[in-house]
Amino acid sequence: MKKLLTALICSMTLNASAKVITTQEFANSFKNYDACFMLYDLNTNKVVSEYNPNGRCGERIAPNSTFKIPLSLMGFNQGLINQNTVFKWDGKSGELTSWNQDQTPNSWLKNSVLWVSQQISTQLGHDAIKSYLANFSYGNQDFTGDPGKNNGITHAWLASSLKISAVEQLNFLKAMLTNQLALRKEAIADTKHNMYLGQLDNGAAYYGKTGSGRHGRNERLENPSKLRDGWFVGFIENNNEKYIFVSNLTDKHIPEPSDKAYGSQLLKPITLAFLNQYFTNQE
Repeated sequence: MKKLLTALICSMTLNASAKVITTQEFANSFKNYDACFMLYDLNTNKVVSEYNPNGRCGERIAPNSTFKIPLSLMGFNQGLINQNTVFKWDGKSGELTSWNQDQTPNSWLKNSVLWVSQQISTQLGHDAIKSYLANFSYGNQDFTGDPGKNNGITHAWLASSLKISAVEQLNFLKAMLTNQLALRKEAIADTKHNMYLGQLDNGAAYYGKTGSGRHGRNERLENPSKLRDGWFVGFIENNNEKYIFVSNLTDKHIPEPSDKAYGSQLLKPITLAFLNQYFTNQE
């Protein structure tokens, strides 16, 4: 009986401690950005907290590194990778120091290593990826890449042709977590495992992936937009309680030259603050 009561109390922790986030609180935190935040309760199938000014959550932007989630599902499902796979670094220095070493599927997601994504996408091939994107109902499913460059297989998700809205990200994650995608369960389990990031203040486990880029068609073309995009998407688990969170932002104004932060570096702490506030234990 004691064990049963303890389990019941734990399973109720998230719902029992929910604290409303006001529109003004959202607006204050996102005052410099066009932004979206959604928190979805998988147990009740309802959005329980939302910031969606001017329909921002329906606006499609490039997924950037959040595309590693579907790419991981594809790689595991096709048998191209397993948790023991080692991706050998070619010795060429990348944008981030953490990229400059051999990687595993876990460190690929944790370090957001672009060259690993490009290896996997190339091995999968355009036709297979397009088929998966259709199965996932993933945004506009446009994998053509930069105009005239024939580079979709390695660049489509990088501020290029592939676009997805926050609402579509939410639906994709919901389908993944409820086993509605035509995938092996092991592919989903392995991807979820590698998305683990830590615990919220109340002890609930949270899983996620960030993404950063420049707003617009292509950050690599001449005179690219200097407005930053940022994503932070994922889910929260605490015993039987499960929630999905999706957030993104775009600068309203070109940042100062001294401001070198990536979009996700701006967004992640804001999102975590909201999650910790919502799930704060109320005395």
